[in-house]
Amino acid sequence: ITLRWLAGSHLSRCATPGAAPSIEALQQPVGRAIQTGGMGIPALIKCFFVVECVIFGPFALHHYLACANTKQLEHLSSNRVAWLVLHSGEMLHGVGALLVLFVVLNALIINEVSTIELEIILLAHSLWLGTIIAFWPLAKDAAILHIPLWCGAAAVCFSYVESWSLVLDAFVIVYGRVKYKSDVYPNIISGGDYAADMARFREFCLGHDREDPKYTAV
Repeated sequence: ITLRWLAGSHLSRCATPGAAPSIEALQQPVGRAIQTGGMGIPALIKCFFVVECVIFGPFALHHYLACANTKQLEHLSSNRVAWLVLHSGEMLHGVGALLVLFVVLNALIINEVSTIELEIILLAHSLWLGTIIAFWPLAKDAAILHIPLWCGAAAVCFSYVESWSLVLDAFVIVYGRVKYKSDVYPNIISGGDYAADMARFREFCLGHDREDPKYTAV
């Protein structure tokens, strides 16, 4: 049986209870949360996407495109391999940020968004929030940006995403706290060395006298 025959009268008749779907229905995109048929993206989601672009766009570009800060790297370590690891981590962080930014921009440009796109956005913000919780003493400044964005993402996406996806979002956030307790705190933060090193690092970042011998590479 050819596709031409299937597209004939058996599928082109008006839809009635028990009738086969029309060829136009078969051609519709699958899994769309909101389509562009005059309605577009709900206003609340669109407002969040605009805010996401304005706040998150520069952040994403900064991480992916920024050049190495050699003064800061020299302050942290004299090991060039450590420099490579730190700077590559910065660029990798920008990869995920730019992917989220692309999803948001694409939704705004075509004026429609799918459930999977909303799930990706919420999961990405949940992963970042979990990372902030895991590395809280160092990442608390990033919380100023990410916590409001996560709250906004949760508010606008909650009604559209699958329940199992919400469970996954909660899991990755809780895992951040587990990692802090089981790995970050006992291996990095406990002891007096961390507090002294962090105070020294913050003074350096704030632009205090960088020629002082105490700011030489460690």
